[in-house]
Amino acid sequence: MDQRQRRILGQPLSIPTSQPKQKRTSLISFFSKVSWKLRFQKREPLKNVLFILAERARDPNAKKRHMAMRGLRTMAREAPDKVRKHKKIVLDLLVYGLYDPVSLEVIHESMKTLTVVLGKIQGKGLGSFFIDITLQTRTLLDDENDSLRYSAFVLFGQLAAFAGRKWKKFFTGQVKQTRDSLLIHLQDRNPQVAKACKTTFRACSPYLKLRKEYSFQSEEDQRNTKLYRQLSHYHPEILQFFYANKIL
Repeated sequence: MDQRQRRILGQPLSIPTSQPKQKRTSLISFFSKVSWKLRFQKREPLKNVLFILAERARDPNAKKRHMAMRGLRTMAREAPDKVRKHKKIVLDLLVYGLYDPVSLEVIHESMKTLTVVLGKIQGKGLGSFFIDITLQTRTLLDDENDSLRYSAFVLFGQLAAFAGRKWKKFFTGQVKQTRDSLLIHLQDRNPQVAKACKTTFRACSPYLKLRKEYSFQSEEDQRNTKLYRQLSHYHPEILQFFYANKIL
């Protein structure tokens, strides 16, 4: 991704003022209509609104895709029952946005919307979407953009709560691969990212339990020693939490 996109993402996600007035007006008008339709569902079926958003989510124009992700978040907040009813369609659109090949803004908006949607559906019925969301989110934990890292840690921590029995083995492997990132970003240059990382570390702690059957020091044991040392020095309260919950 180019530097211009990352500079824009670091700013509030609004429609750039450099955009032609007519184009800005049309986008604002579109999402005003979406909000209006959400509030007056008896006049306009919500499913029609979802179809509009689905069309915009796959539009060649990145701004329209970005605004579609935002529209889905508005829908999740204002009509959660309808989102739960059509969750497969909604999740498919959001995962599509999460893997956007061009726009960081679309990816970021998708993560923020996924956080809201997963909360509304309580992680139920995610199916294979869980894998898609986890894999992409994990790659964004080390992104150079603060906003992306923050949203990625929030979403990854949420996924820890929804792994369940079905995805426990898969998510355990993902957490182990993420452990170095978790340790690094406990000292993130951005305080908000560091705070989100700390919360996610706690959420992921059950997946970091050690296998006690090994009497010799394997590579895994050496990594755990590093974990003890860093937590003891920088975050003794998290180490205490681990001991209290018999994780270490």
